[in-house]
Amino acid sequence: MKVKSARVHVVPCGNRRAVIIELETDTGLTGLGEAGMAYGAGTTAAAELAGEMIERFVIGEDASRIERIWNTIYDTAFWTKGGGAITFSALSAIEHALWDIKGKDLGAPVHSLMGGPVDDHVAVYANGWWIGCDDAKSYARAAAQTAARGFNALKLYPLGMADPITVVKHPVRRALDASAQRLVVERCKAIREAVGSDVAILLDFGGGLSHHQLMTILEAIEPLDIGFVEEPVDPALPEAMARVAARTSIPIAAGERTYTRYGFHALFSAGAITIAQPDVCNTGGLMETKKIAAMAEAYNLRVAPHNYGSPLATAISLHACAAISNPLILEIFPDFEKEPGYRPVIEEPFEAKIVDGKLAYPTGPGLGVKADRKSLEDTLWRAI
Repeated sequence: MKVKSARVHVVPCGNRRAVIIELETDTGLTGLGEAGMAYGAGTTAAAELAGEMIERFVIGEDASRIERIWNTIYDTAFWTKGGGAITFSALSAIEHALWDIKGKDLGAPVHSLMGGPVDDHVAVYANGWWIGCDDAKSYARAAAQTAARGFNALKLYPLGMADPITVVKHPVRRALDASAQRLVVERCKAIREAVGSDVAILLDFGGGLSHHQLMTILEAIEPLDIGFVEEPVDPALPEAMARVAARTSIPIAAGERTYTRYGFHALFSAGAITIAQPDVCNTGGLMETKKIAAMAEAYNLRVAPHNYGSPLATAISLHACAAISNPLILEIFPDFEKEPGYRPVIEEPFEAKIVDGKLAYPTGPGLGVKADRKSLEDTLWRAI
């Protein structure tokens, strides 16, 4: 079962551009994967690199030898060692597609080939519900409405200011002015009052502040029972993050911009985080996420996978959660279809299947999803 051809797509998908790859074997099986560069700068770079990696290292290879292909790319592509988002998002997408093919070939869900499912479902938290909000009242109103839909956990970017181009503008030069700093605290307090004590509030600081302002804000919101603060400082500074963790009772989370088990080792060994957030679409793929989760267990930590891609990324993330023994919660953007220019990417997105704040694991062969052909037909970036 050799990989004979591939297609790389860049798909406008609401507030993101999804990089989707399709691998096809000489037996007619196809597999889907997604590179985790759907936002920020670098989307087309990841698409181009995925195509180059496929052409050089995947075409003609036995599709079932996933670890062999992964390690060949890692060892010979050079920039993978010590690499970042572009290299590992491209490698992740390839790995997903190979697992999808293998699952289809064996007639089994991917997670079952990786030892799962450990449970039947995973808890999810809502993100994106805050779009269009600015002052404390609008955040509180939107939070209450989202909780009323059955979500038991909500995430937001409290340091961010509404922006017509980037949706949310994070601080620059790691500082906020005094009025914005007050607004951050006001937003959090208003949301807690609006949703009550039973809904988890999760905060993403995006590595946006230097230590002195950061600690002032954390001390102010500590009484609000915050579920975690994600990236309170730049994740490339594990010692700085560890200093923050030592001074607050709020759990610290990171992983969106940390790549492979090697990157997470630095966070774990520094005592920098309480919750690991590998993104299965940019940390190296499904098996790499499972290895990171196993490492987290050795440090007595839980895993809350980061998930900010298309609905295909959600499906892939569900398989990762099913195959590990320490999942905490999974990130979900439940309102894709409301975003300007949204395309579904796959048929029957899992975002529409959330029940009581939980998602059941896929049961179909491979990733258990089908590409939306009509949506993908004019998005081809490269054919190999």
